[in-house]
Amino acid sequence: MRESLLSENRDIRTLENINEIVHCTETEIYGDAPKRLISFLGELPDSAFYNYIRTLSVPYLFEVFEKNVQNKERAIQWFSRELLNFLEYSKNLTESAAFKNLVKPKELTNQEKPFKEEVKQHTGKHYGNLFKEFDHHSYFGEAKSLLEQRLQRNNIELPNLHKSRLLDQGCGGGRYTAAWRLLGVKEAVGLDYSSTGIEDARARVDFAGLKKINFDEGSVLEMPYENSSFDIVFSNGVLHHTEDWEQGVAELIRVLKPGGYGWLYLIENPGGIFWDKIEILRAIMKNVDKDFARGILKSFNIPANRIFYMLDHVMVPINTRLSPGQIENILKENGADSIKRLERGTDFDRVEQIYRGIPYAREKFGVGENRYIFRKAE
Repeated sequence: MRESLLSENRDIRTLENINEIVHCTETEIYGDAPKRLISFLGELPDSAFYNYIRTLSVPYLFEVFEKNVQNKERAIQWFSRELLNFLEYSKNLTESAAFKNLVKPKELTNQEKPFKEEVKQHTGKHYGNLFKEFDHHSYFGEAKSLLEQRLQRNNIELPNLHKSRLLDQGCGGGRYTAAWRLLGVKEAVGLDYSSTGIEDARARVDFAGLKKINFDEGSVLEMPYENSSFDIVFSNGVLHHTEDWEQGVAELIRVLKPGGYGWLYLIENPGGIFWDKIEILRAIMKNVDKDFARGILKSFNIPANRIFYMLDHVMVPINTRLSPGQIENILKENGADSIKRLERGTDFDRVEQIYRGIPYAREKFGVGENRYIFRKAE
């Protein structure tokens, strides 16, 4: 039996009830502030003018949260107040004659239809468009640095790295596929359903002159590889966006060699204010066109990797959150052993904030990222 509704692979495009999208509206941990904000913005007309206001909620809630990570004030009360602050700001903005003159409320004619594309097509396009905007440093240097730091801080040493064949399961734009090759794996293969992401990845590694990196187009739930094909399988923040994360884990372990190493990152439950904020934004942004939202954030001179961070989970169809127990059970059922949940991360990772003991860490971040390293039983 599943532990909660959060574990279901639900497409937000099929959901109308706020409680199904934003679970803190049921517990009312923040009072009625989330429901009031979502309801107000949801009842505004579907136009470019009002979608601009909806999109403003994304950088607002991300930035006020990050600025207050070290705040010693009681976190839940603070967040409730910030939601009401944005509600008041939005009301004032909608009533501003100056703003209405500046941004004419032209009705949208090209909104995405609820079932225009299958989940994997819709998701692939979403991430392909986000990743292709990354600059050279964000693509190569940042990814390698983040990966190195997560490995080092958790004292992870992978033996015979220079002899290893690695699969990046759900590689997106391929930046971590390239990062592993730069870290010394013998060969790296990236698999993703997004043709946009795969084309961009191939062009980037060709331009950089990186050899022994290949990219394949295909589903992470039915991978086109033989059993026991890879020494390392890296699955970093992908399967929680699919129709069946459990099948994705089974596929990961199927293609891993006995004794080989797996890396799995899935988003967490409980997730504290961090994930409550994202679920609130998912409800607000549910019907906003993705190209429109990216364009608004880009107009604020927000860097591409920052736009990715903001819109990643907010605008993807499926965003399954899981407890450590759920993940560990599925790993064991599929033949994983030596399972280790990473307790540290980069400076901005949620588990690192918990490790460092910031004020009200559990209220702000829940249990932190579900990152695991494990081996396939021999």
